[in-house]
Amino acid sequence: MWSIMYREKRKLCLIRMSQTNKPALNPLTLTEQLAADRTRLANERTLLAYVRTALGLIVSGTGFAEYLDSPSLRVIFILFIPVGIFILLVGVRSFLRRRKVLNEYAEEHPPT
Repeated sequence: MWSIMYREKRKLCLIRMSQTNKPALNPLTLTEQLAADRTRLANERTLLAYVRTALGLIVSGTGFAEYLDSPSLRVIFILFIPVGIFILLVGVRSFLRRRKVLNEYAEEHPPT
C-alpha cells in the first residue's frame, strides 16, 4: 500500500491506495461514526438557524412596512425582505455543500 497527497479546494487530502490503484475503503471506528453523526446534526442545526433568521427578517420587513407612516422607515423595512431571501439562499447553499462533503466522506469510509 502507498499514499498520495494532493490539494483539492483548499484541503489537503491523503488517500491510501490499494495494490489495484483504487482508493482503499477505511472503515470508521465507533468514535469516528459518532463524530460524523454529530457533524451532520450540527449542519442541520445551522440550516435551521439560517431559516429562522431569514424568516424573522422577512416577517419583520412585511409587518413593519405595512404599519409605519414614515416613507423612509417603510423603505428600510421593505429592504429586509430581499435580505431575508438572500440569507435563506446562502444558508441552503451552505447546507447542501456541507452535506455533499459529508456524504462523500461516508461513501469513502463505510461503517464497521
